[in-house]
Amino acid sequence: MYSLIGGCACGAVRYSVSAEPGFSFHCQCRQCQRASGTGHASLLVVPKDAMSIEGEVKYFAQTADDGATISRGFCPNCGSPVLGKSTGFPEVLLITAASLDDPTQFKPQKVVFSASRQPWDYVDPTLPVS
Repeated sequence: MYSLIGGCACGAVRYSVSAEPGFSFHCQCRQCQRASGTGHASLLVVPKDAMSIEGEVKYFAQTADDGATISRGFCPNCGSPVLGKSTGFPEVLLITAASLDDPTQFKPQKVVFSASRQPWDYVDPTLPVS
């Protein structure tokens, strides 16, 4: 059985996912830049019903360009970003790639919102962009 396991830096939040990601990508939108503290967020899309979360996750909500509410989940103890959810896609969750115990499981397929790319941000130039 496929499994993704991860959590925050301090260990107060842990998760497991029993399904393969439907999509993995780098997002270069300004909101992801600010939330990640760098030029892009690296994310995996997983089915909500396949994810189990232990510990408290605190959320910060903001409106995305498409009008949906994006809620970014983080550990209230150490502040590590762990996951996200969108009212536009309520059946899935977004896992931050760096929160994986085995980050080599992240296999990006695309770069999105590349128009907002910062000139100093490097991503694999062979990935398709939108």
